[in-house]
Amino acid sequence: MSETLYRKYRPARFEDVAEQEHVVKTIQNQIASGTLAHAYLFSGSRGIGKTTIARLLAKAVNCLNRKEGESEPCGICDHCLAFGDGRFLDTVEIDAASNTGVDNVRENIIENVRFVPQQGKYKVFVIDEVHMLSASAFNALLKTLEEPPAHVIFILATTELHKIPATIVSRCQRFDFHKIAAPEMVARLLSISKKEGVEVDDEVLRVIVKISEGCLRDAESLLGQVLSLGDKHITASLASLILPVTTITLVREIIDLLVKKDVGATLDKISAFVVDGGSIKHFTDELIEEVREDLMNSISGKQAVFESVQARRLLDLLLTARGRHSLSALPQLPLELALVEFMLGDDSVVRETANLPVSSSIAAMQPNAATGNIGGLVAPRSASDVKIVAVEASLPPLNIADNINSVMPITFTLAEIQDKWERCCDKVNDLNVSLPITLRTGKPIAINGSKLTVSFPYAFHADALKDAKNLRLLEDAIAGVMMQRPIIVTEVVAASAKEEAAVALLTDAFGGNVV
Repeated sequence: MSETLYRKYRPARFEDVAEQEHVVKTIQNQIASGTLAHAYLFSGSRGIGKTTIARLLAKAVNCLNRKEGESEPCGICDHCLAFGDGRFLDTVEIDAASNTGVDNVRENIIENVRFVPQQGKYKVFVIDEVHMLSASAFNALLKTLEEPPAHVIFILATTELHKIPATIVSRCQRFDFHKIAAPEMVARLLSISKKEGVEVDDEVLRVIVKISEGCLRDAESLLGQVLSLGDKHITASLASLILPVTTITLVREIIDLLVKKDVGATLDKISAFVVDGGSIKHFTDELIEEVREDLMNSISGKQAVFESVQARRLLDLLLTARGRHSLSALPQLPLELALVEFMLGDDSVVRETANLPVSSSIAAMQPNAATGNIGGLVAPRSASDVKIVAVEASLPPLNIADNINSVMPITFTLAEIQDKWERCCDKVNDLNVSLPITLRTGKPIAINGSKLTVSFPYAFHADALKDAKNLRLLEDAIAGVMMQRPIIVTEVVAASAKEEAAVALLTDAFGGNVV
């Protein structure tokens, strides 16, 4: 069985470790000066070198040829060779995920600590995923960790630092590992490819790095899968047999069209992408990442496509669309609307929309005369429903300045808040028994950025929310139900004939008049 790349090319010396310089330099100084700690805590995401550095530390302190003032293991002495072959008995690696109980800690650690090293100078315990230990296991480990014998070094590694008891953390030297930067990962993968005698296109390496999200082990594993294709030259087309398809080319084409404000071509490209089976979610994520990078370039004075204000506005629109795409019958529609709004500008979106070239997805929203359906959705059946649809269609665009200076844009949809309006009223009822009676006559009719417009049939109903206390109660209730706090805007919409009749019955019954 062939060896995986991440094991085959695991660093054998500290100088080979990818980044983590703040950790490597400190530990090397301690080894060289003989000022080692009795316990270390390595924290950080997976695949970024925690176990690798732990093993190098164990190897260096037990190297037979390492001289005073040096920190690198020689790699050729009996101890180094035994370590490389997995035969070195004085390094004990424990997977806490499968040895969580107190009995495992007593048997594998506490009892073992008492015995002197069999081969080297130090006995090193590497406990991986230490946060998985039970509370009783941590308590059992605590005393030994606090006062271990002079010949013992503990190295605890975790991906979830917050789960480690403070009593354990306080007894260790803590090092926080960070994700590997993209340039460093590309250089590493390129070096491995050359050693394997395979030429890999830069585009393939960039895709691997992007998918790996800073995890070098994942990147090396993906590279191993790509190299297993067997060709001496790995192109993007060939790598696509294994790697997820990247949309970076389309992203850059869309950005060029956004700069040109070519609405028709933009919508056509997105439509074609969807028809070909592309993932709008994946595409939107890549577009957000590309615009974010452009924003960083603009802020730092580097060459950028957009000015910082433009990039920030586009990001705001894309993030809002990203939160809504899964809630739409047409997942691409929120993205299309966001891009149209960006190209046409805040004040012209509604006015110019009627003159836009219609993509296949927007055309799908046109009513079907035979079925009464709109893009697969049932068309409004009543006059009041038509009125609400008309209100939604004519909403003003998001005011980005308001979003930045107040709260983030609302991510729940109008349909969701309408469906849960009764629950919001019930939540208000817990604190004010009379207000919900008024609120139930209202109806959410529009979402505009961070603002939620609620319509009422009569002015005196809407006036109830002019009271700051009442308004706060409703906003708190909505936040509790929808997990997001909106800014409430009230609007008086004339009641339908049916509603007028119902009110007339009430006034006749109780002898009142509508003011």
